[in-house]
Amino acid sequence: MLVFFVSMCATVPSQEKRIPRLEELSLDEKIGQMFSVGARGVFMGESSAAYQQLLHHLRDNHVGGFIWFVSNVYETALLNDKLQHAARVPLLISADLEAGMGMRFADTTFWPSAMAVAATGDPTLAEQEGRVVAREARALGVNHILAPVADVNVDPDNPVINTRSFGEDPTDVSRYVAAFTRGVQSERVIACAKHFPGHGDTHVDSHRTLPVLDVTRERLERVELVPFRAAIAANVESMMMGHLSVAALDPTPVPLRTLAPGENPYGTTPQEMTRNGTMPATISRPIIEGLLRRELGYDRLVVSDAFDMGGLTEHFDPGEAAVRAIEAGEDQILLSPDTDAAIAAVQAAVKSGRISVARIDASVRRILAAKQFAGAPPVDPQRIFRIIDSKEHRDVAGEIARRALTLVREQSGVLPLRPDVNAAVVFVSDFPEVVTPLADFEREVRRRLKNTPQVALIDSRSGGGDIASIGLNADVIILALAVRARSGAGQIAVPPAVRQLVEALGSKPIVAISFGTPYLLRDIPTVGTYICAYGIQPVMQVAAISAIFGETAFSGRLPVTIPGLYPRGHGLR
Repeated sequence: MLVFFVSMCATVPSQEKRIPRLEELSLDEKIGQMFSVGARGVFMGESSAAYQQLLHHLRDNHVGGFIWFVSNVYETALLNDKLQHAARVPLLISADLEAGMGMRFADTTFWPSAMAVAATGDPTLAEQEGRVVAREARALGVNHILAPVADVNVDPDNPVINTRSFGEDPTDVSRYVAAFTRGVQSERVIACAKHFPGHGDTHVDSHRTLPVLDVTRERLERVELVPFRAAIAANVESMMMGHLSVAALDPTPVPLRTLAPGENPYGTTPQEMTRNGTMPATISRPIIEGLLRRELGYDRLVVSDAFDMGGLTEHFDPGEAAVRAIEAGEDQILLSPDTDAAIAAVQAAVKSGRISVARIDASVRRILAAKQFAGAPPVDPQRIFRIIDSKEHRDVAGEIARRALTLVREQSGVLPLRPDVNAAVVFVSDFPEVVTPLADFEREVRRRLKNTPQVALIDSRSGGGDIASIGLNADVIILALAVRARSGAGQIAVPPAVRQLVEALGSKPIVAISFGTPYLLRDIPTVGTYICAYGIQPVMQVAAISAIFGETAFSGRLPVTIPGLYPRGHGLR
């Protein structure tokens, strides 16, 4: 490790290179600029297949950018530096950092969710977060943050947006979207409002199949489009289209194709696939050129959601999807499942006259303008060491976590917990887990309790026999619910064994903490104390422990309605 660090320190920090003019690029270079390829920032030897594949996309396909998924800090920084040096045109380096660097980069702070930020009631915290995340991203060489989420989470059962949204009220969501955007772009990093025209009232996950937004144009104007208008007013530099069927905007039927094995990596069954859908917004000219460009007046970079998602792959192969996206007005295509085939299809479409060179040029001008805004951030290992995950930055995340915690319901006399209480701690996951998804919570609760607690895990495999002895000798049950939206899962559900447990415990005091979707109280309505933490992030786990032991106060307010139980804005102090 020491050898690697010394090697990094010996590297001369990259200098920002000149952005070429449009006329300096060949047609193939222009087409390549319209594609961004995904990768993981882990160690890659120079001759490794993984690194050579990145160079292939850079040198042969002339791609305009890369997107980092789960990665390591220094490896990604070094790769960004090497790729920027190798590129003739500076790159847009992107990452999904909706919840801070820890959402994609190991050993950095995973920030509270957007809904947690909104629960604080303070948009200035969203602006602070945007500024901090952008500063850290830029130090790493990332110049394009795929956030904020501008979706209004109208549907409590939305399986993919949920706590990624700032809430259910369009005006409130707008305030946080604009604030986060201002924070990001104050650091000369591009923000990206997503998923246009709005993914918050959809009932299926677009990773798995095509969601249908079955609303009127009047409703779109009143709800979905409000935060996107706010993002545009805040000069957001990029906009992400969603794989969404919106018949009110484009009633064109979309075909359904038969997928080859493995084509949809999320394992969608034929029964799940959307039939009788309309053209996805990502490839809809009426939605991109008509609504977004002409009506809303947005003239900056438009990027796609990932092209490997079921919402698109179930309808078009990689080549046809790319061609249709460009015809519709999209500027940059993210994560094609076959970038080589997609680029070849666009080249053939230009050669045949299906796509004009002028259409390509219009997008490349916007891509180059975005790159002019962001530049190619120099990578300095010493600066990374000082800036990324600094105490000052962690303190902002911690403040958001403390102020977000929402006490929805409280049983008299239960909180704060006493150190001498006999407790049973039940961790709940909606997925099979090898270990608890809430390790920090378990560590902190054990540290505070004088008596060793009974600890149990309930997940989707658990049955009646697994819960029979839980809480028999306990004074209080702490129900830690790690039930949350996960991309590609397609559902959010409390395991049946949890409902059985709550019923079996009867009147015994239960402190239920939702480390995910806030709507879970509908499934366990008899619990006496219910707290919303809006995510499994370690900062939320630690904040929850501090609050239930009375070390800090509850001050958060619900950014959404829990149907039939509590309204938006509710929260006990």
